[in-house]
Amino acid sequence: MAHELDGLDLNLMRLLKAVVDNRSIKLAAMQLGISQPSASRAVMKLKTIFDDPLFIRKAHGVEPSPMAVRLAEVFDEMLHPIEKVLSEFEHFDPTRYQGEIAIVIDPILMDEQGAHLLSHCYAAFPKASFSFSHWSSYSQDEMLEGQHDYCILDQETQLSQDIYMRPLYREKRVILARDNHPVLVNCHQWKTVATLPLVTLPSADLYKPLCTVESEYQRMGYEPKVQLKSYNLRVAHQMLLQTDAILFASESTAKLMPGISCYDMPPVNDAFRQFVVSGGFLQVNRNHPLHLHLHEVMMAAFANGPGKA
Repeated sequence: MAHELDGLDLNLMRLLKAVVDNRSIKLAAMQLGISQPSASRAVMKLKTIFDDPLFIRKAHGVEPSPMAVRLAEVFDEMLHPIEKVLSEFEHFDPTRYQGEIAIVIDPILMDEQGAHLLSHCYAAFPKASFSFSHWSSYSQDEMLEGQHDYCILDQETQLSQDIYMRPLYREKRVILARDNHPVLVNCHQWKTVATLPLVTLPSADLYKPLCTVESEYQRMGYEPKVQLKSYNLRVAHQMLLQTDAILFASESTAKLMPGISCYDMPPVNDAFRQFVVSGGFLQVNRNHPLHLHLHEVMMAAFANGPGKA
């Protein structure tokens, strides 16, 4: 028995089901809102595709063959999961979502905003489980493979165009140093600032910032005197407390460091004046309700700027 399934589509199967249910091509055509001649031609096409009579004419309609009856049953079974998927997209309820939500975040931003973000995510998805991980050299590939649902990064990046990124908030960059710093309380000009030891928080893997601390020093004709380079805010905090070292960071970072004050920066390049924190997910998920709602949650979390950890 030869079949020509390449010519099969949902409309043909919908018609087959209607004819089986109504035992009439005319009534099936009326139910589907098509003409009877169009329905008759479609039935003939179905007979060719399945190489089966499908319907035997009777005095007051048609009698479906065993294959027609079975195909109608299978069509219902096939259509149900499709309708379920469509319903999930149209009527997504985050409060009932029970899957895992995987979020990958810049390491420093994780320290600053991780607790705040989790609070918002849990409130929006109370039945979900969560995975929060640090952005690493593998994270972009993992994103592209679908292992992470959302990423949050706080620098300009060279990411694949397959990742859809949008700004969440912007924050002013300041100098952090110990309270009553002996130099910064009186002066914040480059010739003075450049003599102070420097603590740096390296960019996460794959970042290519438009303007780094080192490049800003060099642009002004100075060589930075790096005393500590660390991904850990607690280690950076300790160095700032014990020395006259300075750190170019944000007010959000300062809130995590007791005994540390914010000081104005000397004149800097416009690209260095602020942090731009962005969130994103795969382009292919731009119409997926989970990812759209997750992005809305992130936008709401930062609607008034960065939150408290």
